[in-house]
Amino acid sequence: MLRYFTFVSSTRERLLDVAEGVFCRLGYARTTIGELASAARVTRPTVYAYFPSKDDVFRALADRVRTEFLALQEGVDTSSPAATARAALTAFLDAYTRHYGVLTVIAHQALADPSMRTLRDEIVARVERRNTRFLERLVVAGVASPVIAPAALSRAVTGLVARSAERLADHPAEAGALADDLVAVYLRLAGIDAKPGF
Repeated sequence: MLRYFTFVSSTRERLLDVAEGVFCRLGYARTTIGELASAARVTRPTVYAYFPSKDDVFRALADRVRTEFLALQEGVDTSSPAATARAALTAFLDAYTRHYGVLTVIAHQALADPSMRTLRDEIVARVERRNTRFLERLVVAGVASPVIAPAALSRAVTGLVARSAERLADHPAEAGALADDLVAVYLRLAGIDAKPGF
């Protein structure tokens, strides 16, 4: 039974892996079950065995991206506020860059579909809330002095990450320098001392 579940799970995940590329290449409207099957090198009935419709494939893909974003801050370096900020921001930028195409398709779908708008907002909302709480704790501890309210800074950082991911989609070689710049801006705006051991 475990082997069957592993096979079903891995086939479903492989279909979602392929679907991400197809939706990014064709957009939502032009993607079909036939295109998904062809890209995955399976039959249309195989796709239908896992997903009743193209919309179900897309929603499962969007939910998988959301789940990854929810897990972003698990296991980050917490040896200092600056190290925590660096690890969390770098992970956020990496995930946003990796899923930039599908996040763009989600944003387009959100223009006309309220449930997609809710899902799009959920993808980054938890990251923003965690960052807000992180900053609030640092303010109480006297080790951060953000230039604007923690919640506003968290939203601004999401915008910076989104724009940085857009840049990295065309210029992947800039990843290290761009991540360093993003972290430096964040630490300055958050008023976090970046000295070693802090």
